[in-house]
Amino acid sequence: MRKSVSLSLFAFLLLVLVSFLVVNSFDVTTASSVQNANSSAQNQNRSAPTNKNQNDSRSISGGGEQKDFSHNTWELPENADKTKNPVTASAESIEKGKALYLDPTKGNCIFCHGETGTGNEANMPRLRRKPADLTNKERMSAQTDGELFWKITKGITGIMPGREKKMTEEERWDVVNYIRTLSK
Repeated sequence: MRKSVSLSLFAFLLLVLVSFLVVNSFDVTTASSVQNANSSAQNQNRSAPTNKNQNDSRSISGGGEQKDFSHNTWELPENADKTKNPVTASAESIEKGKALYLDPTKGNCIFCHGETGTGNEANMPRLRRKPADLTNKERMSAQTDGELFWKITKGITGIMPGREKKMTEEERWDVVNYIRTLSK
């Protein structure tokens, strides 16, 4: 009888502990969502220093409450627009950039931006928000090569994965040179 009471008490305490952890995990999730949403105003596609926490997940998967990354913005270095492109936009660089843009293990830009840069219609329902149209001349001409480089490098948390661990610096510049051709 005593073992039965002890076992029941232990099971009850375990249930209380699990309930406590579940409730607290919702509080942490809510707080994290609020912290991840970048509420600072975006000034001509420029904002604060980079965020080192990158999320490579671009699509919303089933199960549980999803964080709202839809309002996250670029967190670029202040001088991103002044970063000069050291790689000449030669035919060779552009061809390398195109291969990286299409490569699912390196750039994988095609996943969201599509083959032509206007967006991958097949993946659109799985994305958290519509990707930038890389063929839009007005939009693309308003951004420097440096800004594009940093966007490819750092990405946007929860929206676009940064590629600094997947591609070398030169490869990222090659991608900049290639995506410049999409808006011409």
